[in-house]
Amino acid sequence: MTTLDAPKPDTIEALSPAERTHLEQCEGRISKGIGTFRDVGEAISEIITGRLYREQYATSDAYLAEKWGMTRQHANRLVSAAHTASVLEPIGLHPENERQARKLKSAAKIVEKLSPEDQIMLAEAIKTSTESTQPDTSQIRAYAETVKEINRTGTVEDPDSGEQVPWMELPPERRAVIFQENVSTNTYERTQRQKVHKAEGVLEAKANGRGGWTDWVMTYAQQSLTDSQEIRIVVKRDRSGNAKATALIVDTETHATIAFGDDATWLKQAVLNLAEEVKGI
Repeated sequence: MTTLDAPKPDTIEALSPAERTHLEQCEGRISKGIGTFRDVGEAISEIITGRLYREQYATSDAYLAEKWGMTRQHANRLVSAAHTASVLEPIGLHPENERQARKLKSAAKIVEKLSPEDQIMLAEAIKTSTESTQPDTSQIRAYAETVKEINRTGTVEDPDSGEQVPWMELPPERRAVIFQENVSTNTYERTQRQKVHKAEGVLEAKANGRGGWTDWVMTYAQQSLTDSQEIRIVVKRDRSGNAKATALIVDTETHATIAFGDDATWLKQAVLNLAEEVKGI
């Protein structure tokens, strides 16, 4: 469960002894783990999914607001972050906080689509090929695409000879070197641009023929933002000196970030990433 369903006015009804015990356990996790996003998110998800609030509250929104002082948006972010952390754990990635988890949400979607065999290979690739302990979404996506191709063909291109060689016949240390060489930045960027053009076409269709990603910004602002919220596009240099853009929604009164998309190397992709992010909010 990555987002909470819309609240429905439930009939007040008693919990079974087992449900009451489960509710107490979940609420204990929330009370003691406010700083631990995964445990809190999982506990909230279990309470809402099982309707364990129904004995004292008519709706899940009422429960979240009155019991925890929490909005549905905040709860959705915690549930989504907890799900992301759970998906990434098997490949050796452990987001330390909600913000890190949210930045890796797209990476989790990629990992979920991999077969168990591909996930094992991806975990090994990340362990041996990444210099950083926390690769970003673009690295994970590039690695995942390479993993799928290697497992599909059973071979990989040797950068020294230019020939296809059986993957399983390579020694482990050679695999790491060759794998890294096969994660082609140019090929990956070309694939990404093709995906962007496709996604922009979808946005254009939804904008009643009036442009594309730029009109999505105006339409979303008109239909979904509150009076105190605004969409921002922030462009800054990363640690490598490359320009990166991020589209985000900010509450100007509380200065809280409501939602943000993955970093991108061009503005269009930044907006598309935000559009994908707010689908479940």
